[in-house]
Amino acid sequence: MRRTPTFRSRILPALAVSAALAGFAVFAAASAIAQDPAGTVMSACTKCHNTQRICANLGAKDKAAWNTTVTRMMGKGAQVSEAEKPAVVDWLAAQQPGAKPVCQ
Repeated sequence: MRRTPTFRSRILPALAVSAALAGFAVFAAASAIAQDPAGTVMSACTKCHNTQRICANLGAKDKAAWNTTVTRMMGKGAQVSEAEKPAVVDWLAAQQPGAKPVCQ
């Protein structure tokens, strides 16, 4: 004799799939944010000052110094999320003097 599926046996797998998809969506959104650190730098940093200020420090600051700068700027209102911060810091630390789009 076959048992009729209960509410619990139908809803739990559906909830598990929904939770997995929601988690993937959050991860994908965070990854998408971090994929354009140059764009984040250009949009967040130029709200308060020109790119010459950033350009002057490319190649002069290491990753730790850029991390300090980005953290300080976030504290002053720079629109860089915690999810974006590592990619932004890495990008800034990897740039050489004259790098585009910052030093155009």
